[in-house]
Amino acid sequence: MPIDGTAVRVQVGGAPSVVLGSNSFDAPTTPRPTATLDLLRYGTRAPLGFDPGKPDRSFRYDIGRRLGFLDGRPGYYWTINGHLYPDVPMFMVGEGDVVRMTISNGSGEVHPMHLHGHHAVVLSRNGAAATGSPTWVDSLNVNDGESYEIAFVANNPGIWVDHCHNLTHAVEGLIAHLMYEGFETPYVIGDATGNQPE
Repeated sequence: MPIDGTAVRVQVGGAPSVVLGSNSFDAPTTPRPTATLDLLRYGTRAPLGFDPGKPDRSFRYDIGRRLGFLDGRPGYYWTINGHLYPDVPMFMVGEGDVVRMTISNGSGEVHPMHLHGHHAVVLSRNGAAATGSPTWVDSLNVNDGESYEIAFVANNPGIWVDHCHNLTHAVEGLIAHLMYEGFETPYVIGDATGNQPE
């Protein structure tokens, strides 16, 4: 606390601020940065260890929203490539494949997209190539109107979900799967099995 009696404003993120040490309600102004850090332009390019320019598999993951039925309930649900769950893609890969995926969001809301079991490098945003050091993610915030290209090596055999990490969105159908050829599992989903999304 300043000993001269001036006020100090305490604020975390976008939460409301608290003014301490003043008898008035005049909060001091806090300077804001003039620019936003763009991780796709920050740093120096470096080798990826694979060539995303020559993918073995290429997929689209177009996020939208429309009226429909999910588990027999009418509503306004999330779509993947224009389809409602469970009629959504199963992205099939082979072990060792270089996979390139375009994720676009025209749904009206932001979606933190999360691919289980893999790390992907961000290649571009809205058609502009990444020029900085490689940005590796397992979750990527895709704002409304944005489109990203990502790439990864399919090096972790299994059946993995690729979903919105706003879990209410995943429950409302914003979930797809990445499956390795030749991989089998005894687990199934659906109401009759008793396996329900978390």
